[in-house]
Amino acid sequence: MKKFRLAMAGLLGMSLLFLSAVCPVRAAKSSDVQTESTAVDTRPDYTIYVNRALNCITIKQEEEDGTLIPVKAMICSCGREGKDTPEGTFQTYAYYEWRRMVDDTYGRYAVRFNGMILFHSVPYIEESPDTLEWEEYNKLGENASLGCVRLSVEDAKWIYDNCKPGTKVVVYSDQENAGELGKPDAVKIAGDSPCRTWDPTDTHADNPWLTGEPAYVPFEGTIEEFDHVAYADRYPDLKEVFGYDKNALYEHYMTCGVNEKRIAVSE
Repeated sequence: MKKFRLAMAGLLGMSLLFLSAVCPVRAAKSSDVQTESTAVDTRPDYTIYVNRALNCITIKQEEEDGTLIPVKAMICSCGREGKDTPEGTFQTYAYYEWRRMVDDTYGRYAVRFNGMILFHSVPYIEESPDTLEWEEYNKLGENASLGCVRLSVEDAKWIYDNCKPGTKVVVYSDQENAGELGKPDAVKIAGDSPCRTWDPTDTHADNPWLTGEPAYVPFEGTIEEFDHVAYADRYPDLKEVFGYDKNALYEHYMTCGVNEKRIAVSE
């Protein structure tokens, strides 16, 4: 009996070794454990002062002795009537290169500092830098948002890049004093500008404000307004196929030409 028990114990041990080889116990992965980064953020300490009454911002840098030195002024759009940007003292804590907004538009370089309230660019229709809502851009300097603090791309990116998590944000109202550096002048985009769907301060390589090349503006008129003769004369390949057939040329533009960014207006 003793030999039988020893033999069974040996078999059980071998079975456990086999099972541990083919069915190992899952060890905790490092990604399963939330750990706080111990890296030191060496960026300067800033405080962001948002004057919601005058729609401008003053950025101040904190020196080693605690002195606050004004270093940058920005123009912005705080919340409009009924959607006021809340006053108070807050801290930045979440950063997004693109962020979908509550009205299904998109903000760039968004930085959260008070619940649903963020710093971000003027809204875009799509998550693409060539879909700027230029009419809203022209409201910079006045109350226009749903509560967030809107900025030009240049200024939103500056906060995104330079103001580390935990940066102090002070939202206040002062109708008389714009801050030590004043309120910057607003830049307006003309409604007939071919570049109007781009932020003029955006450093994107395709920004027509920077390249000097006009942005493509598709023809959106009716067939009666379509200059089929100019379209055919501009593109010999189309003229060879369609001649001056207005219906055929218009159909080509609407189905193919617009996607090929062909020009359908007289110069």
